[in-house]
Amino acid sequence: MATAWASQLATDNDKDLDYYYREYHQELCRYAVSKFGLSYSEAEDLVQEAFARMAPQLRVGDIEHVRAFLYRAVHNATIDTLRKGQVRESYAQSVQGDPDREQDSRSPERVASGRQFLGLISRALWNMPHKRRRLLLMNRVDGLSYAEIARREGLSATVVKKHVAKALAGCQEALRVHGGEL
Repeated sequence: MATAWASQLATDNDKDLDYYYREYHQELCRYAVSKFGLSYSEAEDLVQEAFARMAPQLRVGDIEHVRAFLYRAVHNATIDTLRKGQVRESYAQSVQGDPDREQDSRSPERVASGRQFLGLISRALWNMPHKRRRLLLMNRVDGLSYAEIARREGLSATVVKKHVAKALAGCQEALRVHGGEL
């Protein structure tokens, strides 16, 4: 019995990510739709995220039960997404309920100040080296970690971190030169 289980485990580890994707993708999407009431496209995104989380661990053979791992990963990703949605909705409701904030955000002074701020940041971004700007935007706009950027760009995480830090310092310097406040 133990050898059969060990044999199955060895067989599971020999299969690649593509095999598991074909085997469990539809099943996991249906699970996310039925358990959490998501749309099918939302479920597909979460299942994709689960496979992305599994890929590195699958390569090193850390996963004993792939199907159970995927179900747990989809479950956790869905819970995270639902919580983030609740936080966003709560914030949106609190902002809508605050008449001072609403009034302030529509004032001509606020709009002009915001445009001036964006112009300063935009000029600072375009004046920095292309590579530095791209790494900053990947980190701050796309939300990629230093490690993920490093992997994509073929750099070390330390180099990416230094470029992002220099880019941020350049933006801060641009703001400081113009009085530091808008």
